[in-house]
Amino acid sequence: METIQQQIVALQVIVAKQQASMKRQRFAIIVLAGIIVAGGFIAAVRPVGDATFDTITCKTWKVIDKDGKMRIGATTDANGYASVQWHDKDGKQRITAATFADGNATVSWFDKDEKMRITATTFLDGFSSLAWFDKDMKMRIEAGITADGKVLLPTKDLEPPKP
Repeated sequence: METIQQQIVALQVIVAKQQASMKRQRFAIIVLAGIIVAGGFIAAVRPVGDATFDTITCKTWKVIDKDGKMRIGATTDANGYASVQWHDKDGKQRITAATFADGNATVSWFDKDEKMRITATTFLDGFSSLAWFDKDMKMRIEAGITADGKVLLPTKDLEPPKP
């Protein structure tokens, strides 16, 4: 009988050790899961550093400032139009460079109210021009050169000088 009693005590010691070991394993698993979750959270919210890419392919690209205002944009569309726009600190368009489906290309400068004031254009046929606009976006001066080299300099005076 004593042998059975000793065996029961020995088994109780083994079971107690296993229960303690299981408690340590559960604790270790909980700690490890906490570390994994915390690491994932830290990785998700930490600031991202500079990135380097060989190629980025997109239809539209926007650069915004810390306030979410557009500062630079680049767009293309299926008809062949492509442009890059630069915006001021208030998000207003100030400069645009574009190419069109017909082969023409232009660079335009805008005032603080996003009204075009100057534009330089080259046309597929070889004509090129530079035009100035007043605050109401009416063309006032246009200087151009035709494909065959003829110089054009018409002005659009609102109040022509009196003779």
